Amino acid sequence: MSLIRRGSIAVLGGIAVAGTVGAAAASLGGLSSSSLGSDDAIVASCDSDGIVVAYTTAWDATDQRYEVSAVSFSSVAAACNGLAYSVTLSDGSTALATASGTVSLSSGAFSAAVSNVAATAVAGTSLVISG
Repeated sequence: MSLIRRGSIAVLGGIAVAGTVGAAAASLGGLSSSSLGSDDAIVASCDSDGIVVAYTTAWDATDQRYEVSAVSFSSVAAACNGLAYSVTLSDGSTALATASGTVSLSSGAFSAAVSNVAATAVAGTSLVISG
């Protein structure tokens, strides 16, 4: 096989993989996370263009693991400010931690403290904003 043909096949393969990954990421829905967990669901009629999720983690020397102590939400629409929220971290089938309160936006973001949960156990984050 010629060198040019091999190079073309490698480039096309890379494009196909990138397209598949992009399509999979696009199908995640309203929540997006770049570092931990995954998207389960978002119900927030006050925000129609998606909310970004981030996690506060710290090493627990006693349990010898990283734990999630808070979940932060950014790119939240101003229309959500003052509404009730409920967030659940799950392992995909069982709730690991929950938190609820009132959205108090600072620069389009708010956070929710959760009981310390093993970071490796978090497979899903669900957020409901209602009011």
